[in-house]
Amino acid sequence: MTRLIARRTRLVLETPLLIGKRPLIVAVEPWGLRLREKGRRRQSLPITWAQVWNRAAVIAAERKRAERHGSGTAELT
Repeated sequence: MTRLIARRTRLVLETPLLIGKRPLIVAVEPWGLRLREKGRRRQSLPITWAQVWNRAAVIAAERKRAERHGSGTAELT
């Protein structure tokens, strides 16, 4: 289960997804998301909201295409 770690000026979540042996930390910023391993503050992967929405649109299009072709059980990531 995702756990709320800090909430002062931004929202910080600890996810159940592990990178190596450390949980993934997601900091929600006004410009996008910042992903990092727990315990490592300097190394992070910034993702803009545009990238999030573009990926969501790709997933939605793939699901719609799979439904039209009748597979219905297509495993999408």
